[in-house]
Amino acid sequence: MPLEIGLLPKLRRFDISSNNMEGKIPREFGKLSSIFDLNMSNNHLTGTIPPEFGDLSSLEALDLSSNNLRGEIPIWLENCIKLHSLKLSNNKLGGVIPSQLGNLNLHEVLDLSDNLFTGGIPPQLGNLMMLQELNLSHNKLVGGIPSSFQLMIGLTSLDLSYNSLEGPVPKNHFFQAAPLQWFTHNKGLCGQVHGLPPCPQSSLESRDNAEKHHTIVILIVLLIFSILFLIIGVFTLLYYKRTKSNTNDTSEEFDEHFFSIWGVNHGKEAYKEIIRATKNFDEKYQIGTGACSIVYKATISPGVTLAIKKIQEEEEAQENKQAFQNEIQALTKIRHRNIVGFHGFCSTNKFSFLAYEYMERGSLCATLRSEKGAMELDWIKRVSIVQDIAQALSYLHHDCNPPIIHRDITSNNILLDEEYKACVADFGISRLLKPNSSHWSLLAGTYGYMAPELAYAMRVTEKCDVYSFGIVALEVICGTHPGDLLSNLSLSMLVKDILDPRLPLPLHIADQVTMNQVLFVILIAMHCINTDPQARPTMRQVSERLFSPKSWPTFDIFSFQALTLHHLINIVQTHIDDQVLE
Repeated sequence: MPLEIGLLPKLRRFDISSNNMEGKIPREFGKLSSIFDLNMSNNHLTGTIPPEFGDLSSLEALDLSSNNLRGEIPIWLENCIKLHSLKLSNNKLGGVIPSQLGNLNLHEVLDLSDNLFTGGIPPQLGNLMMLQELNLSHNKLVGGIPSSFQLMIGLTSLDLSYNSLEGPVPKNHFFQAAPLQWFTHNKGLCGQVHGLPPCPQSSLESRDNAEKHHTIVILIVLLIFSILFLIIGVFTLLYYKRTKSNTNDTSEEFDEHFFSIWGVNHGKEAYKEIIRATKNFDEKYQIGTGACSIVYKATISPGVTLAIKKIQEEEEAQENKQAFQNEIQALTKIRHRNIVGFHGFCSTNKFSFLAYEYMERGSLCATLRSEKGAMELDWIKRVSIVQDIAQALSYLHHDCNPPIIHRDITSNNILLDEEYKACVADFGISRLLKPNSSHWSLLAGTYGYMAPELAYAMRVTEKCDVYSFGIVALEVICGTHPGDLLSNLSLSMLVKDILDPRLPLPLHIADQVTMNQVLFVILIAMHCINTDPQARPTMRQVSERLFSPKSWPTFDIFSFQALTLHHLINIVQTHIDDQVLE
């Protein structure tokens, strides 16, 4: 394993899986401060997991599965606050499972299977409320299943088989409806899971006694309240009428789709948490508005914050309902690091809302409008944002089946996290491009970002998103919507005059690579906003070119200040033609 990898602080993705690599993982990997995806699975790596991994604050996915790693999981991993997927299966790791893993923000996968872990399952893992897959099978775990697991409302898959667990399986519906293979080959698990033996009375005695005690207390309380209700019945009725609209929300009857991502039978728990966290959608928690929605910030628990998009139910209710259904249809089919994380949705008789990953810096539009935000958004970050958007759209158009057209790519629908990673959001008017369909649609989108052909043809294709991307890319470079620029566009215009004046021009020798990238973004954007849809590139072509240094022509930094759009177009077109001939 080359130690020099640690000398690449801007490396973002590193994948050497299935390469027969040998040796220890270098401690120098702890210097990869920008890395978000680290995959070294299916090799012959030995030694321990370096504690320096705890310094990887940008890490989102770590896969070290199928190696020969030994030792314990370093507790310093709890410092990887952005980690959402951790795969350490099929190694020789041992010791106890660190309770600190429960402090992470894991919401995709935690796989520790096929190792040598001992001791009990830490109850703190129940703090991973949004975790979807948990696999602790094929270890040497003892004790019972923590009752805190009932709080894991996001679980869709759980495997505790081949351990030495015993005692009752939790009684909630998720566990009772679980397949037997999740619990087989343990010491003595029991309960109401089909195929498990019923629990003997002794194992339930203390729980039953507690339930009996609670029942007696509840009966006494009910009796007291019944008497009070008889005395103040009239006042109670008036109070009920006055507060009905506020309390109704937490006792709604949920339809069959309620929180379908989190699971039908855990939806009400999540719903109550969201109502509590927003104080019944109090306006002080409001962080944004849309054409048919209001967005709220909901802190469910320490380290778990969601953005709740509540669909408005006033006029145009049918249109809003369709937007809600469109968004769910799109988001349940996609998963990409540059598309805002979707945790679930709620649909009641009164209103509907969607739960998203919370993006700390808000929208790209708001950041560009802010003097301070724009100054922090240097040229390197801006190029990276354009690359992120391109990757997301390439995924939607070319890797989804059927392809998905967003139809409303704007700077307001691009969200930024704390590290300025850009994510595409708001799929309210998205369309699935099904084979052999006409793709005709009513006019939809945002003025200033819609492709011109929509105004006269109203035919939706992927090239509509390409046009909108071009507008947003120019907006990122110009610092404002390029509307005036487009209306007064002249090929004799100097390139430096369209760059955001709030940032210094990249004129130093050290800025040459950055300057080339910025100029190439402008060129790509100009191709994307071609009035002829057929002349626009695909988003896959855009993404590949933005990430390929070969695509970037080299400009003389000293002639940059005299560079016109006409010269820029000619230079880049010649460069592309030369590449084709090669």
